[in-house]
Amino acid sequence: MTRQPRRIIEEAIFDGLGPLSARELIAMQREVWAHLRAGITDNRNGNDGSSARCVACGGPVYITTVTGLPLFAHYQGSDPRCPWYSGRNMRPDDARAAQYHGQQESEMHRRMCELIAELAALDDRCIGTKVDAYLPPTLNENGRYPDVLVDWRDFPRFAVEYQMSHTFQTEVSQRCIHYDREGIPLLWVLSSLDPNRVPQPVSDVVHRHRGNAFVLDQAAVAASREQKTLVLYCYMSNGAGFDAPVLVRFDALKFPASKPPYLEDRLTKLLLDRIAARRLPYFGALRAWGDRMADLPLDDLKKFAERHRVDLLVAAAFSIVAKAAGRAENFASEHDNIKGMLNTYLNSGSLAPYALLLTALIGNTSQRALLTGTVGKHLSRSITGRRLGHIEQADEKSLEWKLLRELLPEALDPFIRQELEDLDALPGWAAW
Repeated sequence: MTRQPRRIIEEAIFDGLGPLSARELIAMQREVWAHLRAGITDNRNGNDGSSARCVACGGPVYITTVTGLPLFAHYQGSDPRCPWYSGRNMRPDDARAAQYHGQQESEMHRRMCELIAELAALDDRCIGTKVDAYLPPTLNENGRYPDVLVDWRDFPRFAVEYQMSHTFQTEVSQRCIHYDREGIPLLWVLSSLDPNRVPQPVSDVVHRHRGNAFVLDQAAVAASREQKTLVLYCYMSNGAGFDAPVLVRFDALKFPASKPPYLEDRLTKLLLDRIAARRLPYFGALRAWGDRMADLPLDDLKKFAERHRVDLLVAAAFSIVAKAAGRAENFASEHDNIKGMLNTYLNSGSLAPYALLLTALIGNTSQRALLTGTVGKHLSRSITGRRLGHIEQADEKSLEWKLLRELLPEALDPFIRQELEDLDALPGWAAW
C-alpha cells in the first residue's frame, strides 16, 4: 500500500507579529525558530509568547520538527476539514506513557537526583536539599515535585531537573513557567550530550539555557567532590555545533531575573554576530558611495537594477540607523542631518515610493520622533499619493522591503525583534 504524502501547513499567522510561511520558517536560523517554538508553547501554557494560527482554518498550531526541519502542525482536536489537515496527533499523555512505559521515574533517575543533592550538600553554604519532595506554591495554583531543590546561605535556592529521557516541550515549558513565577532558578542537567546528534527535546532544553548544555558525568562528579560544590560540564553552542565542554561551578553561572541560568549567552551572540556580518560590507561601500549602483558591494543589489533608486534607499536607511545609534553619519547626501536629507529626497520623489518602508523603519528606532515633524508629513503625503494612484509604494512583499528586513532585522523583522526583546538584547537604537 502506498503511503499518502503528509500535508504541511503552508502558512501561519502569529499574533502581534504577522504571517510566516513554511518556506520562511525552514529558512530561519535554528535559534530563531526555536525561540518561536518555545514561545508558542509558553503562550499556550498561559505565559508570555505568541500564539500562532493556521491561515487556512484558523486553528492553533505549533512548531514541530521532521528530520531536523521545523514545520507547523495543528494541535490535537484541529478541524479535519482544513486542507492542510494531516491526521490526529498522539495526545501528550499517551506519548508520555509510551516513553516511560507507565513509570514516572526510573531507579537510575532517582539515584542520579540523590547524587546531585549529595554533591550540592558538599558546599558549606548548603543548608538543605530535597529530592522529589513536594514544593508548595506561593504564586502558582499548584505545587510541583522538583527533582532536586537546594537551599543555600547567602545564595538563592534553586531547583534541578535531571533529564535522562527526552522531556516533551510542553513539560519543559510548564516547569520553566512554574519556577519562574515562584522566583526559583531552574537548572536542567543532562545525563549526556552527543554534540553530533542532539535530539529536539534536548535542543529545547539547551535553548532555554541560551545555548548552554549542562551535563553531569563521572569527570564532573570527581570535580564536584574535589571542589566541594556542584560542578557540571557546560557545552556552549557556536552555531554549527558546540565548543569543547568546560567544567563550571554552579555559582559561576549567570542567574537572570527570570528564565534559566547560563554561563554565556550564546543565543544573543550568535544572532547579533550574524546580523553584523550580513551588513558589514555595506558600511565600507556606503562611505565611498557615489551615484552608481555598482558602488554597492553585494550581488543581492543587482536584482534592483531596473528599479527606483534602491541604492539611495539603502544609504538613507543606514543613515537613519547610524543617527539612532548615536553616530550621526549621513551616507545618502551632503545634508548636515538626516531630517534635511529625508525631506529633500521625499519632496523630490526619489524616496517617495519607499514611504511605507521608511515609516516602519523610523517607527522602530530611537528616531521615531521624526514621524511627528516635517519628515512625517512628507511620508504621509507620499503614502496618500499611493492611495490616490499617484505613487506606487514598496510593501512588505517587495524586494526592497525584504532586503532591508534582512539587513536591519532589529527594526524590520518582527520575529527577530521579538526574540531580542525577550532576551533583553534589543539594541538601544531599535528600542521604543
